[in-house]
Amino acid sequence: MSKDELLKHQMRDIIADLEARPNIWGAASVKAEPEKWLEAWQVLRVVKTNGFEDRFGLHFAGTNKADFNGAVSSKIETFDPVTMRGTTASGRVYQLVGIPGFSGDAQYVLDNWCRFNQVEVEIATDDFIEQCGISLDCISKKTEG
Repeated sequence: MSKDELLKHQMRDIIADLEARPNIWGAASVKAEPEKWLEAWQVLRVVKTNGFEDRFGLHFAGTNKADFNGAVSSKIETFDPVTMRGTTASGRVYQLVGIPGFSGDAQYVLDNWCRFNQVEVEIATDDFIEQCGISLDCISKKTEG
């Protein structure tokens, strides 16, 4: 094998390795980052899992307002619809900002989180809003004002 062929082969291996490992990283510890403020947020329900029973339930996903990266929470434990704040199984508090939306970064993180945790999810934002009695009109007015 020539030197050029060897370099091409090594480059293909490097590219394949980078494609196999997505560019995501674990969240900071709860002590280091006790709160996250999420914009373009959604609520997701884990509907299928492969051995991770603690993953069933509802999770937040959205764009972290502090660094504009996508984020997915651990399971939601409590939620206050007046303050729009929820505490998750990790102990982190999530502040939902504005109305629900879509974030490409959050979707990317969610897709990889699902693959890593061996779960399937469905969007549960509308059900969550209804069950919690959240008024999107009030949220929109606060955001505009």
